[in-house]
Amino acid sequence: MDRSTSTSVVPRRVRTTLGEPALRAVATIAAVGSSGAGKEERVRLILDELRSIVPYQAVMLAGADPVSGRTRRVVHSGYPAQLSDYMTGEGFRTEMIEPFAHALRGWPVRECDLPIDPLSLRPIAEHLRPAGFPEGLLMALTVDDGRDVGFLIMSVDDARNPPSDEAITSIGHVAAVLGNLVDPLGDARRLASVLDEEQTAVAILPNGATAPLRGAPPPDLLDPGSRLHGALDRLARSRATDTAFTWLDDDGAWYGCRLLRCRDGIRVLTMTESEQRHRLTRRELEVLTHLAAGSTNDEIAAELVVTTRTVRAHVERVMEKLGVGSRSGAAARAIREGLLLP
Repeated sequence: MDRSTSTSVVPRRVRTTLGEPALRAVATIAAVGSSGAGKEERVRLILDELRSIVPYQAVMLAGADPVSGRTRRVVHSGYPAQLSDYMTGEGFRTEMIEPFAHALRGWPVRECDLPIDPLSLRPIAEHLRPAGFPEGLLMALTVDDGRDVGFLIMSVDDARNPPSDEAITSIGHVAAVLGNLVDPLGDARRLASVLDEEQTAVAILPNGATAPLRGAPPPDLLDPGSRLHGALDRLARSRATDTAFTWLDDDGAWYGCRLLRCRDGIRVLTMTESEQRHRLTRRELEVLTHLAAGSTNDEIAAELVVTTRTVRAHVERVMEKLGVGSRSGAAARAIREGLLLP
């Protein structure tokens, strides 16, 4: 048989009753997955627990890059570098993951469960077997909205001891935990799902790339060299978990914005186009932003290169427009309503 040929025959789905040790392992993995620990720590703890279910010699947990779609290794151990690189490539995806793992999305398949001779498949005959791995399991990972977000592969070095039916069932029960773990936008998408309909939301990755979550983002947000991106970079250096601000684009459109931090370095920016707020001008927003930061009139004047008298006049107009009687009242309202420029 041509080893590049795939099949549409579905692999056997194995399921059995779990004993007490397996149930405890599943519960432990679920608890770790939902904990507040960082991703690296959660992955380490989960792989340690998985080893109690399947005494593997090699493992890889892989995710899909949310922008390019390319497979990226989250963690791998035991596989030679060349094999590890191959399994994150297009050949392994089209010849192994898509025809077999995708058929049982969210449930593992062993080599012995495949509907055809494993040695008729190039990924097994030319890559896994020569590397010393005659058995194991493969599972495609998905999330609640149906997206394919990665895969788990575990290999053993003894064909006489494949992962047990109980092991397959246990790992199938934690597929959702693993899917959420490798999906870098999981928290961001859940946050976006509860926003008001008129809000646009994008995820900002640690490398600065953006991934739309909801609605059509304004062009400024898609241009890495834009003023908005520069402002977001400045805000990212703050330790605040939730920053509200106002953005005025080059065409004069107003946006109410909020920058939220998720786990693993992901930030979510929400934007809602709005009318001019409280009849404030751009200059008055600049003055209000400095005022809220605690600057004196003299300091604001030096920063904006205007006279102190001009700043005093701006402050009076700002207080009047906001309906407050003091600088502290204006600052409090600006922070509460996000009337601040980034």
